[in-house]
Amino acid sequence: MKISGKQLEKIILSEMSKANTLFARDLVLADTDLFKPLFNMILRNAEPLSRRAIWIMDYVLEAQPNLISKTYIIKLIDNLNNYSHEALIRHSLRIIARYKIPESHSAKLLNTCFDYLLDPKTSIASKAWSMDILYEFSEEEPDLKQELITAIEMNLEHASAGIKNKAVKMIKKLKKQVFLHSIMK
Repeated sequence: MKISGKQLEKIILSEMSKANTLFARDLVLADTDLFKPLFNMILRNAEPLSRRAIWIMDYVLEAQPNLISKTYIIKLIDNLNNYSHEALIRHSLRIIARYKIPESHSAKLLNTCFDYLLDPKTSIASKAWSMDILYEFSEEEPDLKQELITAIEMNLEHASAGIKNKAVKMIKKLKKQVFLHSIMK
């Protein structure tokens, strides 16, 4: 059964449940022409459609990571600061964290992730995904490691138990890498 983007939108708006999300995911996986309309629903930034659509997209990309192109990743990065709902940020960061970042948008994403990490209003999950993305940047640019350590340490005082746990482990790993890098010079 082939459905249109409009029909997919009606399905997405009909019910917010894990079962409906997985049903919509399966529809997109069965007909990848629905990927573009699904992505456009996210970019509309309309509640609750966009929030539900990105949840579905996240599941679609877990199953078929090759469906997203560089163009879509750039659009996700470009829209991070425009979203009206935190779930759009969280899922966008989760998706972005799985892919190679186009060089043209590396600086923008780097700055955005540092902003999220340092903003006390940012959700726990978005902080965690920002840390992961920043860690990957630091693997490419070792000079960022110390800056990331400092940013994470600045967050520890008011962090949740989960973020503290992740942060302490990441700081330990980063400090070891900074030390090894310094003796290798």
